[in-house]
Amino acid sequence: MTLPISSLANMEYMLYGGMLGANPNCPSYANGYMASNNMYSNMYNPYVYNNYAMPGVNGGVNGVNGVNGGVTGINNTSAPASASANNTDIFTQASADNKTVEQDLDTLGKFYEDGQSMVQTWGSLPLSAGMIAFTENPQAMKHLWNSSKAIGVTNKVFDMKNPAIKALWEKNPVIMQRAYGQMHAINRAAESKLPVIGGWFKKQLDGQTREALEKRMKEALKTGDMKTIARATEELKASRYMDGAIPTGWRKLKKSLGFKVTERTPLSQIDLKKAQIDKGVEIATASKCGFGGLVKQGLKEGKTFALFSTIIELPKIISAYQNGGTSAALTQTAQTGVRAAADGIGWTLGRAAGTAIGTKVGAAIGTAVCPGLGTAVGAILGFVGGAAGSILASKITHKLMPTDKATELEAKKLKSTPEGQSQLLTMVLQKAQAGEKIPDNVAQAALRLTA
Repeated sequence: MTLPISSLANMEYMLYGGMLGANPNCPSYANGYMASNNMYSNMYNPYVYNNYAMPGVNGGVNGVNGVNGGVTGINNTSAPASASANNTDIFTQASADNKTVEQDLDTLGKFYEDGQSMVQTWGSLPLSAGMIAFTENPQAMKHLWNSSKAIGVTNKVFDMKNPAIKALWEKNPVIMQRAYGQMHAINRAAESKLPVIGGWFKKQLDGQTREALEKRMKEALKTGDMKTIARATEELKASRYMDGAIPTGWRKLKKSLGFKVTERTPLSQIDLKKAQIDKGVEIATASKCGFGGLVKQGLKEGKTFALFSTIIELPKIISAYQNGGTSAALTQTAQTGVRAAADGIGWTLGRAAGTAIGTKVGAAIGTAVCPGLGTAVGAILGFVGGAAGSILASKITHKLMPTDKATELEAKKLKSTPEGQSQLLTMVLQKAQAGEKIPDNVAQAALRLTA
């Protein structure tokens, strides 16, 4: 079979950066894959190069006969009857060759399928954790300098030298870490911003409002009641909203067009979101913030992660429809749904486990060093646990469904046309040039197909 690529020698030239046949110590197609010896110099081996056997090899006697008793002499198409009688039947040979080509294309197709796999790797853990951390805490990630300055102010509210505060931290570190996190967010928002771009989405919180919110948290801490502290935490969270130039301009535009727009302030937000606050308190105090409560809190992130997974795999559904019709698209949709659901469940459970561990580690660091550092460490471990859970879920679903329907159809299409076969060979070549390890069976199949 001849594919749209010049020759095996050319492929070797591209793969290894030079014509290996010119070097007698480098086996290649041009020198018959034999290193130089005393009999053969740096010149090409004309017998192998022109598909002829050496004297005495494969039945050659006293001359240069063709491989397997083939033609005698260059440009001579006739063969002795005695030599022809020893040949394998031409149709049997052709059938065997076709079978080999088929097997080699299947090998390349399988290599393509493996390369298109969307299974998550452990190397993607920082990206996965960071992605969800950013969606939950965009302001903290964008304003790192303000975040660092806000730690000192917040530590004064959660003074670990106060025995009552320390006792609360030891009693329920989950609720205390969340309380610290929301108070820190308020103090961060009160730090100065860049005069132009800093107020595009959120303005600097005025001092009077900051003090009013801080007072709510201090009074809750004085009660020593975890439910009251959880409510103050949810109130501080509800007070935060986008009040910068862009969202404010949008609200003014809606109002000018006749839409009803409610005027808001950080403190009025608390009254507007009473139902949301009640639900947050219920979740935060559920089962004394045990694993069940942590699972409920991680479920929102799990849904977000599942949504991301679905969006990423939407092109596969389209590809399956294009190559296999409605039935294939439905199969791919089901596969995508299972993978997305598994990713979401994996994240939720991993996040709960990571938060449970992070809470204990963070509490130990918080009491030994400062509550700010303990809270940060606890949060990081929670996100890392979620990412680890999603990666593990991805590996499990990949074991159950190694190949997506869309990828299977794409590989089948590539194997069936000369252009597609050329793409498969080019894929192998590009991966080799990029320094990726090519399996031996794939490399051998590619070399045979280019011969």
